[in-house]
Amino acid sequence: MPVGARTAEELSTTLIRLMKVFTSLRAHAPRLHPAVDSTHYPVLFRLMREPQRVSSLADCIHSDVSTVSRQVSHLVQHGLVEKIEDPRDGRAQVLSLTEEGRTLIEQVTRDRGSWFAVLLADWSDEDASTLLALMQRFADDVEAFKGRLSPGSTPPAPLGSDPTGSTDVAESSGPTPHTAAPNTPHPISKEH
Repeated sequence: MPVGARTAEELSTTLIRLMKVFTSLRAHAPRLHPAVDSTHYPVLFRLMREPQRVSSLADCIHSDVSTVSRQVSHLVQHGLVEKIEDPRDGRAQVLSLTEEGRTLIEQVTRDRGSWFAVLLADWSDEDASTLLALMQRFADDVEAFKGRLSPGSTPPAPLGSDPTGSTDVAESSGPTPHTAAPNTPHPISKEH
């Protein structure tokens, strides 16, 4: 059974609230490296998985190549990332974490895990595991939805504006977020 309009609205409002709270918490996060700020961590965490070219890295972290190139140059300058020969194409280079970069991300991961353990101290392991599974599913669905978008696509009609007058997604004949038609942008506005 598809998600109802009220549930979708409450979920989007709660998600935006949570994103704002996490954004505000950045000011309280310890700075583990003097040259690294919050905008650099997506690059570093992605490179922790595997070396990548700048263009691939930009796609993975949902950013543009010029921004990622500037971030990479900064991280290379401070000894956290290095450019190495691409093992698949000796004429090209890929980016890789240095030992210092890897050590930094391992420390951030441990510290963040400890912080989440304190944050979730009143939760059972079962509840936290359920939240984790649902969040992973949601993140996968959002990434898949984003992958179906094309530049300049038309936004889907807001929930509750179905021409039949239905206010429930289950009653609507239009696409739902899980089965949205290709080339429709994400319904979460950047204004929030």
